[in-house]
Amino acid sequence: MRLRQCHALLGLVIAGLAGLWTALAAETDKTADLPDRRISAALQYPGITLGPDDTLNVDFLIKNRGRSDETVLVEIIEKPEDWTAEIKRYGTVVSGIFVASREEQTLNLTGAPANKETKKLPPGTYRFAVKAQSADGELTQGSAIVVTVVSAEKASERVSIETSYPTLRGPSGDKFQFSLDVRNDTGQDAVFNFRATTPPGWEASFKPAYESKQISSLQIAANASKTVEMEVTPPYNAQAGEYEFKVEAQSPKARAETDVRVVLTGTYGLKVGTSSGLLSLVTERGRKSTVTLLVQNSGSAVQHKVRFEAFKPENWKVEFTPQTIEELEPGAIKQTEISITPAEEALIGDYSVSLQTEGEKANQETELRITIRAASAWGWIGVGIIALVILGLAAAFRILGRR
Repeated sequence: MRLRQCHALLGLVIAGLAGLWTALAAETDKTADLPDRRISAALQYPGITLGPDDTLNVDFLIKNRGRSDETVLVEIIEKPEDWTAEIKRYGTVVSGIFVASREEQTLNLTGAPANKETKKLPPGTYRFAVKAQSADGELTQGSAIVVTVVSAEKASERVSIETSYPTLRGPSGDKFQFSLDVRNDTGQDAVFNFRATTPPGWEASFKPAYESKQISSLQIAANASKTVEMEVTPPYNAQAGEYEFKVEAQSPKARAETDVRVVLTGTYGLKVGTSSGLLSLVTERGRKSTVTLLVQNSGSAVQHKVRFEAFKPENWKVEFTPQTIEELEPGAIKQTEISITPAEEALIGDYSVSLQTEGEKANQETELRITIRAASAWGWIGVGIIALVILGLAAAFRILGRR
């Protein structure tokens, strides 16, 4: 039993040593192609452009590409006159930093006019240079940046909004999405607020590209761009036509705007009926009767040349007054008088007359039920005949009763 336990313990020890050996071998492989000592140090941008209200804050990147850990000392070796400059780490002024093998660290170069009363950066071109060296002075590397400070007017031009499709076209019931590329060339990260000036009744919203959440602001890194989608929705009663929108992107120190356009082609629809809501008529054969037909434009586009046509029984006569409505505005209602004259030989009963209302890209079919009854004169004749029959029967009973 004890022998088995010893064997198991020995196996665990061997496995642990094998794992340690593997890890050491892997570590050795990683550093095998590295020199004994090497550091690289550089400011992130060789040149930037700032506005009067901006601040100078540039990343200083330090990388250790050697097998040995290093303590890297840093100093500013060149700056403009009447400026102060410092190297910081999370807001603390530093003169060096420890960088382990195959790792990297980031410091910040900051600068501002030495005169505290100067609230804005003076326009001009300024050069800053930084040196990094190992603690023993064996490794040294320098980096420089040129800072251009422009006027407030030019600073505002460093933000741009571009879109590949500034004009979109579609029917009134659609939603329209504009893809906007917003570029930040201010040299500093900034949060941009978005706003759209829309026609009355329209709604506009913003969201990041390929996302569904709505936003009103977005952070864009220095010298980078992001795509924002603007969705506009027309009101339900929007008429066909062109609609202009002004889109703005604004940060605390810069602003850009652009114009986009939506062309609504409108929707087309017709509603047809009578003032009473009944689609039936009682008349007599050979007698003309009239019905008032109401036509409404239920779409958002103007309807031109609305025409009427009837499909009727043989030898019937159907007339429209007017035959054509020249123009029908969205939501408007106009009427036409329909005169229907059944044929003289039509039998008593029910008939159907189909009315076709045709407009631009819209039509409506209405079925009218016609009931033909006997003429009123024949009704009185029938009453007279019945009366005569009754009188004749009464006389016959009287005569037979006497016998």
